Amino acid sequence: MKNSAVFLIFLFLCFQIKAQVGLGTETPKTDFDVNGDLNLRKDLKFGGTTTKSGDPGIAGQVLVSSGPNSSPEWKTLKIPFATNGEYQLVSTNILYDRIGINFGSNSNNNSTSYISELGNSINSNNPTWTQIPALESNVIVEQEGNTLSLVFQTGVESNSGANTITDNRVVRYMCGIFQDNLLVAFRGDELLDVHRKTANNEGIYTLSYSVDNLSLGSHNFKVACRRIQTTAGTYQFAIGRSIDGSTVSNNFMLQSIFKIELLEPVIYQ
Repeated sequence: MKNSAVFLIFLFLCFQIKAQVGLGTETPKTDFDVNGDLNLRKDLKFGGTTTKSGDPGIAGQVLVSSGPNSSPEWKTLKIPFATNGEYQLVSTNILYDRIGINFGSNSNNNSTSYISELGNSINSNNPTWTQIPALESNVIVEQEGNTLSLVFQTGVESNSGANTITDNRVVRYMCGIFQDNLLVAFRGDELLDVHRKTANNEGIYTLSYSVDNLSLGSHNFKVACRRIQTTAGTYQFAIGRSIDGSTVSNNFMLQSIFKIELLEPVIYQ
């Protein structure tokens, strides 16, 4: 009788091993289906076989799915973990342009366009802006309370022929950042051409801007510049490239860079 009972228990266990097991459910959907909390006191191992123990991972790793019918794997993520309320960088885009803008030797000596207004259109004819071709990007905002950081930097070059005259000459210019074709940041500058200098004049222009709480959705950003005034009719001037015939620089040396970074707050629901 005792042997029969042991045999029945053995058959029952074999049946259970072959069948699906459910905890908290009478209709398990997988080999082991738990409808409730799981309290794990030691290792959680994956990828084991009949002859090899599974991998418990190491401290700081996260569990990553390998897809259907494959064991998940422990992975090391090289990104910082952010707590609720902190900001995290969600996108970075760095654009380069070596075409630039060649204003040539146009005089453009009217000083009526020194000032620009926020909200001006990039398509305006007064003043007229010239877009730097490759410096355009879309940014998708998905979280309120965000911060967007924009940095534009470029090289400029000029030559007024001042080596043949006795006065200093100046070219004045301005660059701006446009959001959805409207001006949101700008700064004017000038490049001084010292008299009797036998070489071209080069300079670096930088415009940095940040905006808080952009509206959700997609936004377009562009960079454009304009020549404001020069003091000589034959004044050659270029932004983001070398002037025609330059022997001291090239488009690579004076290329433009536009960096866009979007930070959004971490919110745990």
